[in-house]
Amino acid sequence: MKNNPFFNNHFMNNNSSKTRKRYDKRLREFGISPKTLGWLKGKQGIRFSVLTEIGKIHGSKIFDVGCGFGDLYGFLSRKKYHFSYLGLELNQNLIKIAKKKYPKIKVKNFDIESDKILGKCDWAILSGVFNFKRKENYRFIEKNLKKIFQSCRKGVAVDFVNSYVEYKVKDSFYASPAKIFEIGKRITPRVILRNDYMPFEFCIYLYKNNKITSNKVFIEFNRSVRPEFRSNKWLKK
Repeated sequence: MKNNPFFNNHFMNNNSSKTRKRYDKRLREFGISPKTLGWLKGKQGIRFSVLTEIGKIHGSKIFDVGCGFGDLYGFLSRKKYHFSYLGLELNQNLIKIAKKKYPKIKVKNFDIESDKILGKCDWAILSGVFNFKRKENYRFIEKNLKKIFQSCRKGVAVDFVNSYVEYKVKDSFYASPAKIFEIGKRITPRVILRNDYMPFEFCIYLYKNNKITSNKVFIEFNRSVRPEFRSNKWLKK
């Protein structure tokens, strides 16, 4: 039954419909607030700071997947970056608000489960996209991270609420950092997992450039090391 295309399409459409309704309900309850997007304690600037530390944002093309109110656009503009931005969002009501808040923003209606991504970006940023419980969360995450990763020239930054929490909220998904790291490694050899900025959240960076040096160091990282330390010649004998 699960391999039946009709079943799969119906299942995906049902998930998307539930997601739209969830955000509509939260929007009626909380209004234009991070709470509508599932973030209850107002730390968006912290999250965006960490996610955008994946690499050089200035001069880059950004896809903001699940952009909500488009506040990543506002964050990047506030930092006076030169960048190209496209927000991708499932809920039309959130899109309308994003366009009111940021008149110059570019946002498209996008269903991560069924829509193809047209075009390429340098970096894709996903914040809060995978925070709600659904059937087969890890399968959903891996499938869609692979799709997003294929649209990038440089990489993907994505955050999660982690499983090491003091209490759990109904309908929220608490991701195992170990399992997410495994998913990342199946997508690309070059992965960074960060849990250094909040105790109950983490993010991963997935990099396209996974070329290595002759002594098995990722080339991009190797460039950040002072030349004298790129080998053991500096060691005293």
